[in-house]
Amino acid sequence: MNSRQRNVLIRMIVALGVFAYVGYLGWHQLPRLDFYVVTIFFVLYVLWSGVAEAFLYQDPETYVIEDADQRSYIYLQLTFLVALFYSAIDFVEWHYTRLSVLEPGVFLLGLLLFLLSCYIRWRAFKSIGKYFNPRVAVYEDHQLITDGAYSKIRHPLYLGTLFSFLSIPIILNSWGGLLIILVTTIPSLLYRIKIEEEFMLKHFKEPYREYMTRTSRLFPGIW
Repeated sequence: MNSRQRNVLIRMIVALGVFAYVGYLGWHQLPRLDFYVVTIFFVLYVLWSGVAEAFLYQDPETYVIEDADQRSYIYLQLTFLVALFYSAIDFVEWHYTRLSVLEPGVFLLGLLLFLLSCYIRWRAFKSIGKYFNPRVAVYEDHQLITDGAYSKIRHPLYLGTLFSFLSIPIILNSWGGLLIILVTTIPSLLYRIKIEEEFMLKHFKEPYREYMTRTSRLFPGIW
């Protein structure tokens, strides 16, 4: 098991702990529709994050020569886990910020957004291949990827991640959880994009500067 697969495993163990607790409460407290919605989402999340992503990762052929992550990865993961935990408990037990009037349509909206995030991330993983690293880093033979999922936007993996983060409180109909994502997780993601672009400019210089002039960060033609 390589380090990237190990990171996925750790993330999955934490998520499965939350899911197991929520599933136990849900079985005893939720209407059947609510329980089935949560179960379907949990299965999809495990299949994607625990299986598909792990096997999409390609082992690098050379070593990392510089790392400038600046703790952005851990900030991103911690804020997301807080939002996940709050959303799950709010959906099952607290109902502080759950708007039942939006159900069941909000469940479908969240699931569609999550599936879209999986497709975007799948394309991005296929395009970046062996150069993917969960940290902001470059390898000895690192090449600038500007085709495939990277032809129009510079951060398709982050776009997929953003949609994934947003989909979870929407699926769980937790607007408090969505607020946590908006005020903590998204700023963490924007911070990571900022340090990554500075890092790429340092290493690739003019080729990356030219790449920036003809692409957007996340949304084609917008930003």
